Amino acid sequence: MFNDFKLLLSCEHAHNAVPSFARNLNIPCEILESHRGYDYGVYDIYKRLVKQEKPDFYCAGKYSRLFIDLNRSLWNHSVFSEFWDSIKDNQGDAKYFALRKRAFAYYLGYRNAVEEYVSTTAATTPVLHLAIHSFTPVLNGKERDADIGILFDPSRPQENMIANVIISEIHARAPELKVRKNFPYQGKSDGLCTALRKLTPHYAGFEIEFNQKLFG
Repeated sequence: MFNDFKLLLSCEHAHNAVPSFARNLNIPCEILESHRGYDYGVYDIYKRLVKQEKPDFYCAGKYSRLFIDLNRSLWNHSVFSEFWDSIKDNQGDAKYFALRKRAFAYYLGYRNAVEEYVSTTAATTPVLHLAIHSFTPVLNGKERDADIGILFDPSRPQENMIANVIISEIHARAPELKVRKNFPYQGKSDGLCTALRKLTPHYAGFEIEFNQKLFG
């Protein structure tokens, strides 16, 4: 069934780097190296999928989500982390807004490229999007009971059907893994897939969430 789709692969939280022009954000190394800084383990999966599946379009973020979060809409308060507050407080509005302008340029370059691909392609061929992410095994002292989460919009029949196929394929290859739908987050929450669904009905988007304990 997937032969009818063009494949889009993305990895928004692939890296925890901060661009040289934004080092005055002063994000501590231990935070950048934690799950807050990036999605540990996903870049290797993304690279392997790109090599094996040869997607029609693929992209990965270059910088930490603590610089700017590519998987959040601009109206979402969490698109900019709390580390931005120190620039405005300590260095004034001019430097703050100059840096924000460069962050916006990076964000819009990424998001606009994906949106243009989806809009253009879906005019003739449906698009299947797999966004590769990971989650920390324990959050706020609570263990997250899944190995892989498949995030999608359950109100869209096609996404429901494809989610079942994805889960079946995972179980066929690794029956020991526990796979859950819309866990540990809801697929309809703010994110790149949610935004892309608004562009066209000929799009099916999934965040594939890997438990970081799988990476050792």
